[in-house]
Amino acid sequence: MYDFRAGNEIAFRHFMKQHLHTLTFYAYKICRSKEVAEEIVADTFSKLWQRKDNFESEISIKSFLYITTRNACLDYLRSVQQRTSSLSVELVEDLVLRDTDPLTHLIHAELIKSLVNEIERLPQRQGDVFRMYYLEGLNTDEICTRLNVTPNAVFVAKKKATATIRKIFSKKDLLAYLILTQLFLIEQ
Repeated sequence: MYDFRAGNEIAFRHFMKQHLHTLTFYAYKICRSKEVAEEIVADTFSKLWQRKDNFESEISIKSFLYITTRNACLDYLRSVQQRTSSLSVELVEDLVLRDTDPLTHLIHAELIKSLVNEIERLPQRQGDVFRMYYLEGLNTDEICTRLNVTPNAVFVAKKKATATIRKIFSKKDLLAYLILTQLFLIEQ
């Protein structure tokens, strides 16, 4: 922690490597734009570096990263709303800020990080289908087009991947398993 506060770039890269993927996913889930999510996360890490001497612990860094990312996403959505007038800011804030507790965001991020690690261990096709369906929100037709496969192949890969992930998380942690089960039920 001291190395980071002292301006050690290796320590900073450690935090980037540790949180980049989950922060980008978190921002994507709010903004629904990969490019915007990546830009917001890059800005968030830039702000972290500028304020590096303000942090006393890794928890305070995580909180800063998630709160700053969330706020930047909300600012982006507000600017889009002002340009298009298609969404009300209150609705957007309600959807994004159901629980503003930083600890909840950290738990959510750790769960996503764990899920992404397990997805990477799946066979290639199953991992791709699972990621596209559950994390990117693509439908079967979109996945078929991207992967150049049949709907049946997507169904089989999704079913196998979901069964594998459920089995892994049921052994790891009951709370994580229950959250994932809810996610799977909502998506089906």
